[in-house]
Amino acid sequence: MELIFKGLVVFTIIQRLLELILAKKNEAYIISQGGQVLPEKNYIFMVLLHTSWLLSLTYLAFFTELTFSPISAVFFILLFFCGQSFRLSAIFTLGKRWSTRVMILPEAPVIKSGLFKVIRHPNYVGVVLEIAALPLVAGFWEVAAVFSLLNAVILYFRIKFEEQMLSKHNDYSIYKENLLRGEGK
Repeated sequence: MELIFKGLVVFTIIQRLLELILAKKNEAYIISQGGQVLPEKNYIFMVLLHTSWLLSLTYLAFFTELTFSPISAVFFILLFFCGQSFRLSAIFTLGKRWSTRVMILPEAPVIKSGLFKVIRHPNYVGVVLEIAALPLVAGFWEVAAVFSLLNAVILYFRIKFEEQMLSKHNDYSIYKENLLRGEGK
């Protein structure tokens, strides 16, 4: 189980680094199509949160003694991969419009396919699951709680800002109302 936990931590770090490269590529594409990066006051806090989460998991995985409860470890590994599926589904569905930044491509239609048919922010749902589940694989409840709480605060403001901008520049408010009514279209 220890090897699996260490592998998941390394896998997550590599994945996040590759996603940053993809995000930069997609940002350049969005800008080339007339889009723009919106100034987001809490972006730096999101970067610091994810970086410190990964650094703390690296330290815990490789420099502390690990103990596992096999049943809970398997449960949280499954929850972690559930989060992965939400995030990857959002990344693939958004395609070149996915980024780690809040970006606007004016007049572009709102994405309504994939998980976006039923969930407004599947990427964020995935991140929430991952931030909580990965430390819990090895029983690090405090790490899961602290980073989950900080992430909730950041996401509260980020989602509010993102939805305001999408409503202003795209037809997001109509999509949001339809989704809340259960229409998903």
